[in-house]
Amino acid sequence: MGLTFPLAVMRSCLIGSLLNVLRLNLARKAGRVRIFEAGRVYLRDAAVGDSDSTVAGLSQPLRVAALAYGPSQTLQWGARERMADFFDLKGDVELLLAPRAARFVPAAHPAMHPGRCAAVELDGTRIGFVGELHPRWRQAYELPLAPLVFELEASALLERSLPAFVPIARQQSAWRDLALIVGEQVSHDALMGAIGAGPTNLVRSARLFDVYKPAGATSEIAADERSLAVRLELLDDESTLTDERIDAEVARIIELLRSRLGARLRA
Repeated sequence: MGLTFPLAVMRSCLIGSLLNVLRLNLARKAGRVRIFEAGRVYLRDAAVGDSDSTVAGLSQPLRVAALAYGPSQTLQWGARERMADFFDLKGDVELLLAPRAARFVPAAHPAMHPGRCAAVELDGTRIGFVGELHPRWRQAYELPLAPLVFELEASALLERSLPAFVPIARQQSAWRDLALIVGEQVSHDALMGAIGAGPTNLVRSARLFDVYKPAGATSEIAADERSLAVRLELLDDESTLTDERIDAEVARIIELLRSRLGARLRA
């Protein structure tokens, strides 16, 4: 990612190439930039032998990287302008990998901002990173705003499982919303893991749809806490859910969240 001689060495990531393209666009007064690149990087690997398609001691994986800079959407009357953030790019990664669900684990990357970077994992295997550009590189490239970037192994994007037929459920789902107060350290993965734990299989899906943190501590939410709103879908394929079964399942989930994460219901 050097600035003086960007082509003097073989690259170990694609982010430097994206930043050069970004600077070119900014020099031409572009205010909103979305770019991507698919290309090979070069990594030392003693396990790689010499052949018609390989060089001894050098791994050359194909990767896909993208960069977002500026407003999240083009200017329009129906929405207030908002700068692209980590969650915009996280959503792009999720769409690329769908229908498989990736995990986003806090991590460190030399090109990304400490504390604003996550490793992308599929089935326990790390396939890349997503995050905000490191302030050191933002300053070096003289960027007014910090761009968001991700880089993924192309092989992970090419793997797709065959669709499997699933019959339409004969029963109707029941929906319940929970407003929970948890500590700041409680992650989305920990929350979903606790909800999915336990002996029953009535929880068909769980989705976090709101995060609220007051500007200051209140009588209900401490300074180191926040409120998370979760929507639960409950379904039994064999029989209609009664209010008693629904209430018992929700109570079980609340108790799991309390014992595992210290969560409590918001009044």
